[in-house]
This record gives sequence, C-alpha cells and structure tokens, in this order.
Amino acid sequence: MCTSTQNNILFVAGGTGGHIFPALSVYNLFKNVNSNLYFATDQRGIKFEEVSKINPFLIKALGFERKKLIKKIASLILLILSTIKAVFFIKKNNIKIIVGFGSYVQVPFVLAALVLKKNVILHEGNAVMGKANRLFWKYIKVRTSAFNLKEHFPDTIQVGMPIRSQLLELNKNKYKPLSSKGLFTLLILGGSQGSSLLSYRLAKVIVKLPKKLKDKLIIFHQVRQEHLLNVKELYDSNYIKSNVVSFFKDIKNYFNKASLIVARAGSSTIHESIMAGVPAMYVPIKNSVGNHQYENALVLKNNDAAWLLKEEDIDNGIFIKSISQIINNPNLLKKFSLNNRRLRKPLAANKLKKLILSLEDKSV
Repeated sequence: MCTSTQNNILFVAGGTGGHIFPALSVYNLFKNVNSNLYFATDQRGIKFEEVSKINPFLIKALGFERKKLIKKIASLILLILSTIKAVFFIKKNNIKIIVGFGSYVQVPFVLAALVLKKNVILHEGNAVMGKANRLFWKYIKVRTSAFNLKEHFPDTIQVGMPIRSQLLELNKNKYKPLSSKGLFTLLILGGSQGSSLLSYRLAKVIVKLPKKLKDKLIIFHQVRQEHLLNVKELYDSNYIKSNVVSFFKDIKNYFNKASLIVARAGSSTIHESIMAGVPAMYVPIKNSVGNHQYENALVLKNNDAAWLLKEEDIDNGIFIKSISQIINNPNLLKKFSLNNRRLRKPLAANKLKKLILSLEDKSV
C-alpha cells in the first residue's frame, strides 16, 4: 500500500540497452530508500532479465511518423490510448515523480504527468537531443544529460551517464595496451540489438590483416547468433585466437582485458568504455536518429579518446590501415586511455538520485 510519506517513483525507459541500463542503474539505488518503485518500458525491454524480474508495466508506443497519413493517424490514436493508460497508472499508484530516459515510450507518461501536475525529471543520454526529450524539455522541472548540452540547452545539468553497477568497478581498471603474453586484445561489441556490420562482415576484413599482426591478436567478438559458427570457423582457419559469443555474461572481465574496443557509438557503450579507460574505434550507425551516434563518437574523437570510422571504412581499407597503426603504437593507446579517464563521471547515478529526491510532489 502506498503511503503519503513515501516517494512513489516511476522510471520509464525504451526497450534498448542505451535506455534500460542507465534507468536500472538509478532504479537500483532506490531499493534501500523509503520508496515504492515502478518501472515502465515496451515489449523489447522484457528481453533484459533484470527488467523481467521487476514486473514492469508495459506500454505500446510508436515513433513520430511524418510521411504516411495512415501511420500518422495510427500513431496519434495509440498515443491517446497510451496516455489514458498512463494517467490511470499514475493515479492508481499515487506516482509522485516520473523519471524518463528517452524514447517514445516516455511520451504518454510525461504527457500524463504534466496533465496531473506531477514532477518530471528527464535524462538525455546522447550528444544530440532525442525527439521524445526535446518535445518536453522546456516544460519540465529538472533536465539532465550525459554529454554537455549547455550550448543549445543552457538549463541542462550534466550528470554523466549512469552505468550498470557491476561496471562501476571499471573505474579502478589499470589499462595495459598488451596482455602479459604480449597479445593485443580486440573487444568487438555489436550492441544490445546486434550489428550485422560488426559481426561476420567485420570478421572477413580482420582476417586480411598481415600474418605478423594476426599472430599478435586475441579477439573477443560479440556476434549475431546466426553468425556465430561462421565467424568462429573464419578465425580458426586463419589461426587467430578468439572467443566468439552472442552475448558476454561477464562483460566487466572483457573490458578489463581489452587493448581496443570496436563498437557502435551508443551512449551506454561509450560511457562504459570511458569508465574502463579503454580506447575505442567507433563505427556509428549511418541512419541513427539525428545522427546521434556520430555526434556521440565525435565528442570522444575531439578529445583524442577514440577513433571515428564511417560504415564504409570497414570495407574500403581504412579499417585495416587504422587497426594496423594502432596495434603498433602502444604509447598512443596509453594517451587515449588517459584521455578517456579524464571524461569519466562515475557518480552519475548518485547525482541523479539526489536530484530525484530533491523534487517535491506538486500533485493536487
């Protein structure tokens, strides 16, 4: 039973790792606080084991369709229905504070919160403001971000990116360009939704490296399930030491071992790499909304903390040239590692927690 003395807090996150992980990071900090906690997401969020265990409230949401009239109408109808559901959910559970981490899933909840005059705090994880956050940014009380957005949104508080609690220990990681056996450890991450480009296609390029470089490599490669056997066979036939999986159960262990990370440029991946102090080569998704992945990676590139490649660079020889130069330049890797450490914000989740607790209920 909810009481008036408790903070009844609703966390809302889209169903991808970039939204789910930071939301869970803050959610878990409230478990020992006098609070009733609620979590809302879409159907995609259920695939995360930790989310399914907390019995989230599921809601349907569509993106902002601009082209097709039928889809516009369907999107509008669904938004109205979802907002009505959100209003009933907030009133039924006496929700006092709504904490949104982006994506269209939060739109009906923030609309409902504004109608009911509840406090809202939003967090923008990317270097470019997402549509779902931009829509409400000027109407809410507390606006927070992972990157510095003050140039365009001066009232934003840069708290950093909340990362998974088990990865916070990466802050203690002592980066080494080579393993104790003198091997260069390449960690390739496809992201929570998997990446075709960074799966079998990238493996076919890596095996073209000169033999003396392949002999120095050990690869930990996250690939799509359907590419698992083909990638493993490709590495084995080229005598490249590897561990190929569809999911890393103990990702912290692999961050600790990595000499270089190759990944998409989602905000969670970037900030986890920063926390580990591991240099990275980012390959942004070409059609990401607002080109946010490119802008995310550009922040790291401009701080000499990462390399930025285009998708076409995987096949046109630039990746091979870049990785060859990096493997043979441990001092450059150490410099980039140090620059990553300077960007760390390990207290991001705690800062968000304090901001949430500072909000007073405005409900009437």
